[in-house]
Amino acid sequence: KPSQMTIERAEALNDIGFEWEATTYRKPLDDKGWQRRYEELKQFRARTGHCRVPQRFIENEALGRWVSRQRQEYKLLIEDKPSQMTIERAEALNDIGFEWVVKPDNDEAWQRRYDELKQFRARTGHCRVPYRFTENKALGWWVSKQRREYKLLMEGKPSQMTI
Repeated sequence: KPSQMTIERAEALNDIGFEWEATTYRKPLDDKGWQRRYEELKQFRARTGHCRVPQRFIENEALGRWVSRQRQEYKLLIEDKPSQMTIERAEALNDIGFEWVVKPDNDEAWQRRYDELKQFRARTGHCRVPYRFTENKALGWWVSKQRREYKLLMEGKPSQMTI
């Protein structure tokens, strides 16, 4: 079916500021909501010494999602794309030691999970941790991830294990 768009219709839409790329729409800045999460992040930092809130942070799921979103919005900002991140917000996050890029599998976290796996093996006699291990969900996920990463490594594909 032929398009119903005409030059005249396109010009009429342009005249009223029509945005042709729907993905450029962003909600208006919510400074109160942003400030509330920022204060929660400062409290998290005071307790832990860092701003690396896990995306699936059980204690405060909204904060985990917010921190992840700040990184996404910052990336858009530096790519000069529409973003909710402002220079002022980025500076405020920088002031409290926010890390814009977090290595997904740092040595400390890997060692912690490895130690948990060794404890699991000592109790059970094997390393077959179920993916949905209710006693330690993070360990079940980590073991599954190690298997995926090892498979990639053995296939000669990029893997967290080759970094």
